[in-house]
Amino acid sequence: MTLFQFFLFPFIASALLFFSLHLKKRVLKAIAFLFSLVPLAVQVTSGTAFLGMEYDVPWLATLSIHFHLVVDNLSLVFLYIVNAIVPISILASQSQRIYRANFFYGFILLLQGLCLGFFTSRDLVCFTFFFEAMLLPLYFLINSWGGPERQKASFTFILYMIAGSVLMVAAVLSLYVSGNTFDIDTLATVAEKLPYAPLLCAIFLLAFLVKTPIFPFHAWLPDAYCQAPLSGTILLSAVLSKAGIYGILRVTYALYPTLMVQMGGLIFAFAVAGMLYGAFAAWGQTDFKKLIAYSSLSHVNFVLAGLFVFNPMAESGAILQAVNHSITITGLFLVAAWLEDRLDTTQFGRSYGLASYMPNLAWLSLFFVLSAVALPGLNNFVSEVMLLYGVFIENPYFAAILGTTVVLSILYMLRFMHQIYFETPSPFQANWQDITRKEKLIALPLVALIIWLGIYPGPLLHQIAPATRLETSK
Repeated sequence: MTLFQFFLFPFIASALLFFSLHLKKRVLKAIAFLFSLVPLAVQVTSGTAFLGMEYDVPWLATLSIHFHLVVDNLSLVFLYIVNAIVPISILASQSQRIYRANFFYGFILLLQGLCLGFFTSRDLVCFTFFFEAMLLPLYFLINSWGGPERQKASFTFILYMIAGSVLMVAAVLSLYVSGNTFDIDTLATVAEKLPYAPLLCAIFLLAFLVKTPIFPFHAWLPDAYCQAPLSGTILLSAVLSKAGIYGILRVTYALYPTLMVQMGGLIFAFAVAGMLYGAFAAWGQTDFKKLIAYSSLSHVNFVLAGLFVFNPMAESGAILQAVNHSITITGLFLVAAWLEDRLDTTQFGRSYGLASYMPNLAWLSLFFVLSAVALPGLNNFVSEVMLLYGVFIENPYFAAILGTTVVLSILYMLRFMHQIYFETPSPFQANWQDITRKEKLIALPLVALIIWLGIYPGPLLHQIAPATRLETSK
């Protein structure tokens, strides 16, 4: 399969689902799942041959716009995130609650295709198009299939996204006027020498940081995560947040390496504030879905802090942590949704001691919680140690501050486990049934990835190492 066919496949699959008006929900779900597995299968079976694939054709030749896609080490890592998480998000969907299932699954596959384009684009126009277009499927997933306050959540989400990137188009055009090209690799040789380079760098950073999100541009996150359907929550937390991180690595590091170092202290300070704010907000929650949402905020700001100390070890740890966060947060939102189905609430304090009635769900929840708090032997431990060690090399005091968030995550995550599962058992309710075999099978790939990346992260680190470029930008 060529790179263009790889990119095009989810769009064709999405269109087929949109026009599948008379198929049953279960059939649509099965078809969508099988379609979503194809890009992952291509990546896995292609092996090293997939790395370095390229597709470059003139799109609008008069404006020097090319449809230019390339798979390098950096894009390969993020493609694995997308293609591993999308099938799980489809399997996890609660089809009995979904009306117009053909559109629901069509939007998910459309998002997959847009993400494949975004993570491989080397033309700045294509990059910007995919960056903005991936918001639309997520908006419709929240607005059409979300919770009671879905309209407010979807409006806040799209408002923040547009406000954060509204000037990005102007920045892209400014680069073209000055450099007469949209090619990212070519612009990297001239972008910092252009007039208003600091302003253009700040515009790109703002667009990427809002999408991640960094503190204080995070207000869209709690409602969007909690009101979206389960599939949407997984895609928001595990995929969309990585688009901002990838944008920083692909565009701002490439175009403005020196300016990034100059602005790094300020961004690092905001990231640390976000880590602490997210951790304390999670600690204060009485709603376990919001607790996980704020935990996600804290952890993505932890990743951003690792990127802005400008140390190769910290950068490698941050990229690995981005992968690990996608896996772990997917697992946490899965068990939170299954818990909500059984309790009919997401509030603490109404039910205790559920480990007595749902032992499998309790131990699965504990497994994902231990992954989130970086237990040695599980995935987040390696990436957090690498990130903290890189920060320590640059500034031991900063490493100590970052380390406090690790302690805080242990406190609020174990508090969640204690209050829900290990308190004195409440009287049994009829709907307190343990997780089914199907739910175990959905969680199994995540469990396997967490153990594999905790014990043997070497192959992934081998892919990440060539993607780090801070040694040349310092």
